[in-house]
Amino acid sequence: MITVSIETFVTGFLVAGLLFFMAVWAYYDYRDRSYYDRQRRRHVHHCVKCGELYMSTDDDNPVPCPSCGLKNASLRF
Repeated sequence: MITVSIETFVTGFLVAGLLFFMAVWAYYDYRDRSYYDRQRRRHVHHCVKCGELYMSTDDDNPVPCPSCGLKNASLRF
């Protein structure tokens, strides 16, 4: 049987808990950062012919409208 003092057990328990919460924090930080990076890379376009608003993730400018095919530049805010 392995004997462990109470101080060693409590210290190990606290360190394991701290490592667990740091791993969860790192995972959610990575997940949120990748989600907001995808949101930020979207470009909003407004068609001057049919009036439709549409989004694209392409960096190509101008992008054709999905309804009428007219190429429109992205909106700038």
